[in-house]
Amino acid sequence: MIGDKSLFSTLEEKDLKIHIEMGDDGKYSVSGVGTVAFQREHGAPLTLTDVKYVPRLMKNLVSVAMLEDKGYNVVFSKGKAFLRHIAMGHTKRIGIRVKNL
Repeated sequence: MIGDKSLFSTLEEKDLKIHIEMGDDGKYSVSGVGTVAFQREHGAPLTLTDVKYVPRLMKNLVSVAMLEDKGYNVVFSKGKAFLRHIAMGHTKRIGIRVKNL
């Protein structure tokens, strides 16, 4: 899910009648679906399809299940999050634990 329309390479804006409720009780409506590509440090860009456009969403959210479907392992260990491409073996730290998050 992404709240910034400018990040989409393709976007079909329509009311999908999907409503997202976040952990802080914020409620958002999905206003479209499209494709987003992110440039990685190594290799070709990572292209994500069926990305939901959620206006007002302040942080981009990527599904762990979707990353696994794209050929990645997602590992959480000792307060850090790692993304590892299964076929290529490249591993990158993608996040750190801050308090309980």
